[in-house]
Amino acid sequence: MGEPRREGTQTPFPHLCAHRGLSATCPENTLPAFGAAVALGAHEIELDLWMTRDGVPVACHDRSVDRTTDGTGAIGHMDWDDLRRLDAGVRLGEPWAGVRMPRFEEVLGAVGGRTTLNIHLKEPGPEGRLVALVDGLLGERGLRETSYLAGDEQVLEAARRRAPQVARACLGGQGDPSRQIEVALQFGCRRVQFGRHVSPEQIRRAHEAGLICNLFWSDDPEDARAYVQKGTDVVLTNALHRLLAGGFAAA
Repeated sequence: MGEPRREGTQTPFPHLCAHRGLSATCPENTLPAFGAAVALGAHEIELDLWMTRDGVPVACHDRSVDRTTDGTGAIGHMDWDDLRRLDAGVRLGEPWAGVRMPRFEEVLGAVGGRTTLNIHLKEPGPEGRLVALVDGLLGERGLRETSYLAGDEQVLEAARRRAPQVARACLGGQGDPSRQIEVALQFGCRRVQFGRHVSPEQIRRAHEAGLICNLFWSDDPEDARAYVQKGTDVVLTNALHRLLAGGFAAA
């Protein structure tokens, strides 16, 4: 791969990115999952954000809380005071009961500055409001340089307008890696996140265009190593501990 590329934390690639934190063993998108990933040495953590009805960015993958908590309903139709009472751990068993869904500020307070943040915005918010809120919180804490915003074309357009100082990662055009490269360049992205069907040739073309290449996803050390050999820069994984045990270096 030639001279190792560096970005964010300034550690050389390849990086391991803990997808929703250490989500194979902890409740996903919660402070225990993020803290465990950082403690193990994750180069990056990935988290998903939605905005509540009263304008609070919260970490959750799904549009609704049904799958991951003991509650029901769409996040955008609920206030933070409703969400903060839900149990986001009990579905993984009684030992995890009482773990709460965190707001973005809590995530920054726990792990901000300790690793690169891969922030997946599920939507930009009305008139890009969620993007602007996230940018403001990153700016207040001096974390813009060690964070990037990932999303589809709608999110990328809002990020280019409302958060120009924060790097962008293209999730638009998924299913067609060649199209993804085009979308990434169209929106001035620094990264592109490919699926598992990406080819070495497409990774090479992305590198020639100056893009860092993320892979979604791998939980097996040999499988992850094969993608790194193809040129992948960052491997998203639910099972950071397995990949580290399989020989990948920690941060």
